[in-house]
Amino acid sequence: MNILLVNPNVTDRITEVMLEEARRSVSPGTRVTAVSAPFGTQYVENRAEAAIAAHAVLDAVATHGAGCDAVIVAAFGDPGVEAVRELFDMPVVGISEAAFHMAWMLGRRYSVVCLTPRLRTWYLECARDVGLDGRLASVRSLPRLDADITEAKDAARDALLEQCRRAVEDDAAEVLIVGGGPLAGLAREIAHRLPVPVIDGVSCAVRLAEALVGLAPSVPSAGSFARPPAKAARGLGPALLARISRVAE
Repeated sequence: MNILLVNPNVTDRITEVMLEEARRSVSPGTRVTAVSAPFGTQYVENRAEAAIAAHAVLDAVATHGAGCDAVIVAAFGDPGVEAVRELFDMPVVGISEAAFHMAWMLGRRYSVVCLTPRLRTWYLECARDVGLDGRLASVRSLPRLDADITEAKDAARDALLEQCRRAVEDDAAEVLIVGGGPLAGLAREIAHRLPVPVIDGVSCAVRLAEALVGLAPSVPSAGSFARPPAKAARGLGPALLARISRVAE
């Protein structure tokens, strides 16, 4: 099984961190490759950057997705997930929806802990948009990010751990999600210091992607995710332009 992990931001170091965590989580025989967005921002934090990232994710899947059995969109907030599902035949999993689904099965109330207040706002909206906010106890963030994003996992570890504890004690969270691609692996590293399950979007997405490939779902020919008709376009990358112009074939 081949899984393509797409980092919707342009920071290769974050891609490497997520790929390392993904490879820790795969089953024997599963191969994960990773690419960074071909254009966009250092990290995705708000609606405008998410809109840019969604285009970048589509371009990356069109360019690198041939031969892949599944795609993981590896930014919490899942920019472009539904658009990729609409255009491509393989299962597509976003790391936030994967973590939300897993949290639902581990407890009645879950909380997300993340790096910045803007991320908090986006993640609240994301949970509502995918209909998985019914058990969301809270989204907690640091008041500000003082470290470089590529160093945040280590630099903000103690502050994030404190927010996790507060989510359990003050918000009655029964499951914790450490949200954000730059924090991949932190859940595993701090789980022994917390009294409830702590999960990571990347590892959850890997396991769900493997399960979906194993189910061998058919490609939809009806409904909103049926392939749209081909359409003339311009200004797109060559691979995405070719896909748009022949997508219904």
